[in-house]
Formats: sequence, C-alpha cells, structure tokens
Amino acid sequence: MNGLIKRVEKINKECVDSADKSKQLNADGTTDAFTLLRRKIGLDIKGVKELITERDEAEINMPGSVRTVQLSHSIRTAIQDLKGECGKLQKMHDKAEQRYLKKNKEDPEKLKKLELTKESCEIAWGHVKELELQNKKRGSDTNQFIPRDSSSPRNGGQIKQLPDLDHEDFIELIKTDKQIDGVLTSISEQLKVTENIANEMGKAAQRQGVLLDDLDKKAEELDEKLENLNVRLGKMLKDIRKADRFMIDVILVLILLGVGAAIYGVVKRK
Repeated sequence: MNGLIKRVEKINKECVDSADKSKQLNADGTTDAFTLLRRKIGLDIKGVKELITERDEAEINMPGSVRTVQLSHSIRTAIQDLKGECGKLQKMHDKAEQRYLKKNKEDPEKLKKLELTKESCEIAWGHVKELELQNKKRGSDTNQFIPRDSSSPRNGGQIKQLPDLDHEDFIELIKTDKQIDGVLTSISEQLKVTENIANEMGKAAQRQGVLLDDLDKKAEELDEKLENLNVRLGKMLKDIRKADRFMIDVILVLILLGVGAAIYGVVKRK
C-alpha cells in the first residue's frame, strides 16, 4: 500500500515538475536555442540525480524489487537522453566558434560568450560522467566523486568541483548579452543619425562645389575680359602716341618753314 502511494506521489510530482520546467526554461524571456537547451539539460541533470537518490533508497528498503529495476532503467534512459542533448549543445557551440573564426575579426564580447558556452558544454559533459559513475556506485557515498577534465570532461585531467549549469557566470552571460544588445541598438541608432548628417554634409558639399565651379567660371571669364581690355588699351595708347608724334612732326615742320622763311627774308633784303 505504501509503495502504491509513493508511486502516485511520484507521478504527481513528475507532472508538476514538467509544468515547472517549462516555466523555468523561459523564466527571464531568453529565447536563444543554446540557453534554452542548456537550461533543459540543467533541469534534466537534477531530475536524474533525484532518480538515483530514489533508486538507492528503494534498493536499501526493497532490494531487488520491481520499483528498483524500473528506476534503474529510467536512470539509464535519462542518461542516454542527456548525452544526446549534450551532443546538440556541443554542436551549437562548435558552429558558433567556426562562424567567429571564419570572420577573422577580433570581438572581445563574442569571444567571452564563446568561452562561456564552451564552459557550459564542458560542465554538461562532466555532469553526465558524474551521473554515470554515481549510477554504478548504487548507494555508495556519491559526495566523494571527483570529475576529471582537461580540455573537455570526456578526456583526462582533473577539476576540483562541478558547478551547476545555471551558476552565476551563465546568469551574468545572459545579462551581458542583453547589455550588448542594448549597446548595439544604441550604436545602430547613432550610426543612422551619423549617416543622415553625412548625407546632408555631402549634399551641402555638392551645392558648394557647384557654386565654386560657377565662381571659377566667372573668374576665368573676367580674366579673359581683362586680358582683352589690356590689349585694347595697348592699341589705344599706341594710336595716341602715333597722333602725338604726327602733331609734333607738323609743328617741327612749321617751325622749320618759319625759320627758313625768316632766313630767306633776311637774305633777300641784303
């Protein structure tokens, strides 16, 4: 009877947890696929840990029971599902990293985000490894587990602890993403304003260019007119000089004639 009651309570809890899980995944309105999958993996990891705890308790109280076998099967299936989800999470990170490297353009914010998504993948794989070892221990002290890691939890090396997938670094990542989006939006608006100003300056420069071209053309025409005027003045001066010389020549001739006439008159009197 107690076993039946526990099973009913378990089914009820699973139904409630399923509804709560959907709320937790979209708790802050984040919709990007990587974040949603990471959160789902985090919740699934907690669910498997609870199953392992329940299986270990059932094995102590009812060793070899049908319930223990069912829980063990559920744990193995859940771990396999987690591996598939971790593989999808890893592919998302790898594709994002490839896109970043392909652009060959340094971006500190994007690089920081890639480092955090890489850490998400490593922690997720580390939790899967931990769950597999805890499942094999079957009731022993799981707190003594020490996950191993180098560049990825699937390889060698060692780390001191394995944080939850929703630890402060990832929460900070979400906040940083929102701040980045806000800054980018502001920059985009400022760029539009700058573009409009540049367009207006370009139009003004074109108008000024037309005015300057007109001024240059008029200056050339004025220079040409001045040059023609100088030529005409030069000719006029030459003509004036010619007239002056003619008058002088006439006066000299008249003087000479007068002098000659005077001389002739004097000579004739003698």
